[in-house]
Amino acid sequence: MSNSPRLSRSALSAWMVAAAVAAFPTWEEWYFRLHSGPVETYSCMSSGVWETSPLDPLRGDLDGIMQNVEAWAIPALLVLGGFLACLGRGNPRSVGRRTAGVLVLIAVIEPATPLYVSAEACGGPIPILGAEWFATVMSSWGSTQLCLLGAAALVLLVTRMMSGATSEQPEVASPAGVTWRRPVALLVDYAIVIVVLTFVVQPVLVLTGIDEFLPSIHLGYGLLNEAGLSLDDADPEPLFVLFIVFLYFWAQHSLWGQTPGKRLLRIRLVSMRTTVRPAPGRTALRTLIFPLLIFVPFAGPVVLIVDGVWALLDPEGRALHDRWTNTDVVRTVSKARAQT
Repeated sequence: MSNSPRLSRSALSAWMVAAAVAAFPTWEEWYFRLHSGPVETYSCMSSGVWETSPLDPLRGDLDGIMQNVEAWAIPALLVLGGFLACLGRGNPRSVGRRTAGVLVLIAVIEPATPLYVSAEACGGPIPILGAEWFATVMSSWGSTQLCLLGAAALVLLVTRMMSGATSEQPEVASPAGVTWRRPVALLVDYAIVIVVLTFVVQPVLVLTGIDEFLPSIHLGYGLLNEAGLSLDDADPEPLFVLFIVFLYFWAQHSLWGQTPGKRLLRIRLVSMRTTVRPAPGRTALRTLIFPLLIFVPFAGPVVLIVDGVWALLDPEGRALHDRWTNTDVVRTVSKARAQT
């Protein structure tokens, strides 16, 4: 006897409506790109000195990711992925919460990532987290946010209908609570990499004179932009940044199976075969796939998004690069707790 949820006509209709609502921002984005109208230009005189924030690299990277999310209909694909995942599970509520949660997260993050410019003449970028910035972000909420929040509400509604009309099995939680811990750990490691590149690597390059051969590292527009590989020009700077990022993840995963972010969130990398940290060679392959693959032009951010969506909807909570390398990220359990 199958435990798959029974799909009624009303549930199928609700899923299709949710996907269509989530796809509207993509249609709106491409319509604007194809019918943008005449370009207006202006010039002004300014000192050229703009205030910077430690959050600028993160803002720049999130802005690039959000642009790809809208352009490639990721919200709609996420809804369709949630629909397919629900068909293969006994209780779809956890899938519904994950899918709706990501839709809400996209709706909140998207208006906060652009580089807003002050209304004053040549005022420069609006400082992040200031009163003017919050007012600008709130005024930027529009049809995209309404559609994503509406799609999230529909997903929650239909998954409750599906779970209530089918099996009596208890709801299965996400694998050991790893699903939400992974992106938080990655955010911690991202911040550490930015600090290392800015306050350790760059001063060392200056003190040793190597900066005469390598351009200065500027992360104001984000790590993805700084380390983005160009197919036309073999620039040594992105390759050097990529090497630092690779070394950061590969060395720590090979030695301890954990980065500082994973250690803080109490998760670790293991091999599916041995249940201990993978061999250095397999760890190197995993690191070459992710995070280095995301720096490939055009396809890189799309790979990053697909990889994240896969982990969200995977029955075991494993990311796509873990599937490829036969690895997994699991929670660490203390010895005292394991013996109880």
